[in-house]
Amino acid sequence: MAAGVRTRPDPKAEMEALGYDIVYKPHKQMAEYNAFYRVEYDGDVIAPPAARRMGVPLNEVWLTEFLRPYEKYVLYHELNEIKYRAEGYGVEEAHELALEADKFWADDPKWDELWREINLVPPARVCALPGFGEALFERIQHNRPYCDMSDLLEVHGIGRTRYERLHEEFWCFDCDL
Repeated sequence: MAAGVRTRPDPKAEMEALGYDIVYKPHKQMAEYNAFYRVEYDGDVIAPPAARRMGVPLNEVWLTEFLRPYEKYVLYHELNEIKYRAEGYGVEEAHELALEADKFWADDPKWDELWREINLVPPARVCALPGFGEALFERIQHNRPYCDMSDLLEVHGIGRTRYERLHEEFWCFDCDL
């Protein structure tokens, strides 16, 4: 292999080798969470609170059907989150560390497209916009899920100008599909 060439991981194959089933669920059922898991890893059962609330069977990873085109990126993220949880990190810390690991895909346009979806976009991407700070991002995040970009106009602090900027940079799953 040439120097500097990165081997692309196959998180689906790794999850299958671990005995995990990948299950796609209707977006209406998954809209608040998009993806989560309840799995056994290194002898521990690892599951975020949402998976427990939703009754995910052991060794299943659930994704909204809307994420199917982005499967490898989402599974990569979830797998890293599982590994960090197994190392003793809490839910939020593991998620943040997995977001850092996701940068592996930074040169991939499809990955970039995924992380511009308003229900998934991480704080740094919104806060990097002029006039957008952490407090506004938190209000955007608190009001998720969105089924249309125009739903953002209902978020306190987002008027027409900020909405247009968000609309230029980000997109939204069409929940009516």
